[in-house]
Amino acid sequence: MLITCPQSAARNRNSVRFQPFSFIDPKETKFLVGVAFLPDVAKPKTFLAAIGDANNPITWSGIPYHFLQSARSAGLIDEGLQLSSEGGEWRARRIAWNIRRLATGERYGGYQYSPTFLEKLWSRSLRQITDGTVINCFQLFPPSVVKDPTVRKWFFIDQTLLQLFDYYDQRQMIGRRIARETVEQEREGYHAAVGIIAHSKWAAKSVINDYGIAANKVHVVVPGANLDCIEYARWETAEVKQRHLHWEIRDRPLRLVFVGKHWSRKGLDRLLRAMKIARLSGSKATLRIIGCRREDLPSDLRILDGIEWMDFIDKRSDGLRFFRAVAECDVGCLLSRVEAGGIALREYHALGLVALGPDTGGAREHMIQDGSVPVSPRATEEEIANTLIELESNPTWFDSLRIAAWKRRRSALWDESVRQMISFWPYTAAGFAEKGRR
Repeated sequence: MLITCPQSAARNRNSVRFQPFSFIDPKETKFLVGVAFLPDVAKPKTFLAAIGDANNPITWSGIPYHFLQSARSAGLIDEGLQLSSEGGEWRARRIAWNIRRLATGERYGGYQYSPTFLEKLWSRSLRQITDGTVINCFQLFPPSVVKDPTVRKWFFIDQTLLQLFDYYDQRQMIGRRIARETVEQEREGYHAAVGIIAHSKWAAKSVINDYGIAANKVHVVVPGANLDCIEYARWETAEVKQRHLHWEIRDRPLRLVFVGKHWSRKGLDRLLRAMKIARLSGSKATLRIIGCRREDLPSDLRILDGIEWMDFIDKRSDGLRFFRAVAECDVGCLLSRVEAGGIALREYHALGLVALGPDTGGAREHMIQDGSVPVSPRATEEEIANTLIELESNPTWFDSLRIAAWKRRRSALWDESVRQMISFWPYTAAGFAEKGRR
């Protein structure tokens, strides 16, 4: 069967648009493999937004940047918006806004939720997004965009602001009044949106129940690992060969790894105390810590047997070294007391590791079910130590976890998250072809 595109498209490629498709009516559109030719209907642009530059890998832990790279390759998103609030001018605005709040008896903080901040942040992009679609990684659009019918609004959020204020206990920090006003502003944005994509069912439940959003407007897509795709491909090629040769070899102690800068928030103290108990009970497991400084930990946790301290490794400039440092281990650990998601869990899984992660918030949904061990935030250090000992002493159980994590490693990549989004995205080639026939 010969598949061709119309001659008019071949003569004038600049006048046509191509779009990945899930279904194309052959009576209406001739097509190429993987893309659909739309001669009569122009596809509006889709933009990605965050607080900061969506094109910068340091914005929001790299989530917008890595999402954008994969989504752009798949034809889901066209551009990332540069909503930067850095520099002296922005600092002056923030200080002036907080001074006014303090003068009226309010608490310091919360500027990023204010309409004043949001309107100024988006002011240079308003003309750009007119008649377009915007996926916002922040829970708020400026009020003018919420009211603008020419902009198709979507959200991609790890949690609602109600969850942030209450689950993360942020309400007391910024004050009840601004928290209440912010949640109402958030509610208006969700009702004006075409759809809300939550990182977890835990977050989606809040959107539906706490904000009164229809369930058919709410979708769940777990984000992917924030790993450079080119470096990942290089690592994976080498790792597949090595694992094929050495998969069944178990001639060394169990290796755990923790990656993160914020030891308290991510529960490194819990893990270290559990390691101490486990090793006193005969365990030979080791723990590699990447990114936390030993001197920042409580004094009783700075010098323990079986602990290897490594400096922060920049994934952007030294990606392959980071991959190897993590992938040399067996179990990736994150023991947060509260956790909306846990991108570290996705990165552990993408590198083929079993995950030991928190059973709280949306974190459990970030783990591969049969390749992970959930730990309650209320678990004692003795209970965590027993889990570590069981992983080491029960090779049948551990090998089943390890095999499942390795086989499903690619399910933790951004390409899989984008594929799921495309499955319900309304602005497909077929949808625009239908719009053109009306």
